[in-house]
Amino acid sequence: MSSTVVSLVIAFLGIVGTLVSGLMTQQLAAKAKAKELDQSARQRVQERQHETERVMMEAVRSCYVMLNTASLDFHSELNHFWHALRAGRVTDDVRARLDDARREHRARYSEAQMRVPDDVLTVIDGVHRQLNRIYGDLKRLDSGIPSGLEDDESLDGAHHQIAGLWEQLTQMRHTMRRSIGVTQDSI
Repeated sequence: MSSTVVSLVIAFLGIVGTLVSGLMTQQLAAKAKAKELDQSARQRVQERQHETERVMMEAVRSCYVMLNTASLDFHSELNHFWHALRAGRVTDDVRARLDDARREHRARYSEAQMRVPDDVLTVIDGVHRQLNRIYGDLKRLDSGIPSGLEDDESLDGAHHQIAGLWEQLTQMRHTMRRSIGVTQDSI
């Protein structure tokens, strides 16, 4: 081969090398950019998922706070009603306060049924049923309706139920706190 041909081949290889190098650089940059965009998209998905979980946990926490407050208020109004009934001083205002507390508790309980985990709902349901049982007993006693066959449908029985409900309220609160990670202790 002549030196001219060798020079042309070397020049040709140089040009091809330069072009291939540019294409490879462009391809590598495109792959790096696609990887960066993919990583960024995954990070955004994770951030959205984390934010959704945070919002859901905050909604559950808020539900717990409102339910706990409504349960304690309902319990307090049952106790107040019991004292008024025992003293023979039940007024329309006392009845209205008890009914309002019951309605508020029912609204918070209904919300909890849609938001809270099943294990927590089981405990909440027990408190809800007991509050309503005491309510029914007190309302029957207030109306003068015979208590039927149940021995605890008396003023003393109702008082015993009201006092006994504290343990269930405490268990409910503890279960809710454990559910949102506030406490790790078992009951």
